[in-house]
Amino acid sequence: MAWSDEGKVFPPYAYTDSTVFAKDSELLLSEWFAVGRTTDYSPGAYQTVELVGQPIIVWCGDDGEIRAFENVCRHRMSILAQDSGECQYLTCPFHGWTYESSGQLRSAPKVDKNLLQGIQLPEFQVEIWLGFVFVNCDRNAESLASKLKGVEKLVNPHEIDSFTFSFMQTSERVVNANWKLMMEIGLESYHFPFVHRETLAPRLTGTSDSPAGNGAWTVSTEPRKQPLAPRDDDPSALTDHERNTTYTFGLLPNTVFNIDVDNIVWFSVLPIAPELSSVIYGVAARNEHCVRPLGGTEIVGVDEYQAWGDRLGAEDNAMCERVQKGLRGKHAEPGMLIRDAENCLYEMQRYLESHIPNYPESTRS
Repeated sequence: MAWSDEGKVFPPYAYTDSTVFAKDSELLLSEWFAVGRTTDYSPGAYQTVELVGQPIIVWCGDDGEIRAFENVCRHRMSILAQDSGECQYLTCPFHGWTYESSGQLRSAPKVDKNLLQGIQLPEFQVEIWLGFVFVNCDRNAESLASKLKGVEKLVNPHEIDSFTFSFMQTSERVVNANWKLMMEIGLESYHFPFVHRETLAPRLTGTSDSPAGNGAWTVSTEPRKQPLAPRDDDPSALTDHERNTTYTFGLLPNTVFNIDVDNIVWFSVLPIAPELSSVIYGVAARNEHCVRPLGGTEIVGVDEYQAWGDRLGAEDNAMCERVQKGLRGKHAEPGMLIRDAENCLYEMQRYLESHIPNYPESTRS
């Protein structure tokens, strides 16, 4: 019998065991995850991330093409770039080997140019979906479009691909918690009245409905407490129900989008170790005049919004760290899943089971 048939959260070892984490890592390195909006990557702009030890650089060339490479020099294997920045060429800080935005080695001190041909940074898959940039480290993985089949009809009324404003938290936040805990808290709203008393509870009801999912993604909805009046720039296809509902869309296994009428908060969880993860996040809006806290009615400035987002993230992260400590309790054991409020966690369990047979039992040492 599959673990998901038990109707319980995963057992503690699923969040602490190194062998379980190794299997998780195998899966994550073959999956799509978000790394920002196309508007976050002007020509020359780059962002570095690390996924279960795999260094990645996402870099927009002068030609406007966004590519992703292994962020490791082909000479002595130093990390090439850190954090985010902008450059026409990327130079290794160790010996000065310099790369073009196509990944091709351009120059190397004391090396004949004829020897540079064919020296190229390994490239990963990149796909764009509704203006979001996704990366997959597996060059043979199925396309993102096939994985997202069926979801666009749910989000198309928001016209997300026309959003013109975005910002991205360019430094990863490190959290002392397993990556699955961070995904689980991002997918459900059962915790809103308790963890987010001031940030989300005043705006959203905390009563979640899970209307759809195809095994690779989940969608749940949250009604807005205070109705939002129509705006002149609302998409023509948007209904009153859609205007006053937020959608939590989880692209499994490690990306979440919170979709409001005219803005989106997104994040990707990047595991580091069994009990250590980082998260990158950002926001997108129809335009710079539509930036409002999730579920809110008031328009705020970017700085105020970012402060709100930082607080929201800190609340979730602190709770994940509390749970991670609790997993070490002598009598800690799996509790029941509340299907009316935590169905997306059940869907995440099913997803992991479908990719790793007998999960999580088969992964234990």
